[in-house]
Amino acid sequence: RLWNAGFYPEARQQLASFVESYPDHWRATYGRNLLGRAYLDDGMTEEAARWFLRNYQTDRTAPRAADSLLFLADAMIQRDDTNRACIALAEFGETYPALATGRVLERYQSMRNRVTCEG
Repeated sequence: RLWNAGFYPEARQQLASFVESYPDHWRATYGRNLLGRAYLDDGMTEEAARWFLRNYQTDRTAPRAADSLLFLADAMIQRDDTNRACIALAEFGETYPALATGRVLERYQSMRNRVTCEG
């Protein structure tokens, strides 16, 4: 609720406390992803990218791992780091082909349209 209300520092504090206290909880993937979003929405793209990458690397099969990879690409685009954005998008397309054509198709295509990637 704090994140939805735009209270990003407060949301980050609560989310960080949760994911650090319960790293193996089944909702930890949601917490890490939302923590990244709280940083991203507050313009703190570098810290956001760290959390998105951490969430993806912790468990690539977790419910929010794919979302974190797309948000990582978004953070890299905002940082004008096209190379890393393209790497994240390529990884997403390879690792989650069903999602790339399904649930997050529009977001994936939007990210792909914001950068020019080789290959």
